Amino acid sequence: MTIRSLISAAACARALEPARNLKSGELFAPTKTHLVALAAMLSASKSPLVVVSASGRAAEEAAEALSDIVEGLEIIEFPSWETLPHERLSPSPQVVGQRMRALHRLSELSKQAPKHPVLLSLSIRAALQPVVGGLSDHPPLRIVSGESYLLPELTLKLIEIAYERVDLVTRRGEFSIRGGILDVFPTTAEHAVRLEFFGDELEEMREFQVADQRSLQTKLSEVEIYPARELLITPEVASKAREMAA
Repeated sequence: MTIRSLISAAACARALEPARNLKSGELFAPTKTHLVALAAMLSASKSPLVVVSASGRAAEEAAEALSDIVEGLEIIEFPSWETLPHERLSPSPQVVGQRMRALHRLSELSKQAPKHPVLLSLSIRAALQPVVGGLSDHPPLRIVSGESYLLPELTLKLIEIAYERVDLVTRRGEFSIRGGILDVFPTTAEHAVRLEFFGDELEEMREFQVADQRSLQTKLSEVEIYPARELLITPEVASKAREMAA
């Protein structure tokens, strides 16, 4: 018998039966049984379950453990900024991309209820940090192989979502153009992506390694590009900035 079959047993569901109809409340359980209780709640819940952990690492460990227990579990990770409020530094594009992806996914789930268990895992720090309103209204830039795109227009869209144009892509949030080839490193991707155009038609998309710039064998049919900055320069933001400049 596997751990998953033990956790999903009817005994766990019956143990939490009194709490199912409550809109809010507190569940007290010994530390070692937290995962068992959360797994049972995920199996019984019809809406995403939010789990706030003491630290980012604890949130990752809880999500990983629950993915081994709950069948078909979708995990949404919402990391905190790695910078402090008094530091004049921007959070890394990777963290920003993960946060934007989480907000966009939560917006989708609010419009259509999931048919599988969903876990939103975050740390106390991530839960307390303010979030700019309306971030979920900015869907990712979706590029599909075989479609037609105007390369100058695509370049402007990347700049609008805070991607930096460079000569050679080495980090997330960067892109470069060489003739009919567009290299871009999405903030949420494991590898950078090379888009090869023939005129305006996107013929092929491949992942490549930034260390040696060599293409991998992986061919992509679609890629989603999330912003590299949370404060996007929309027309409304630009207008507000001009008003405050004086």
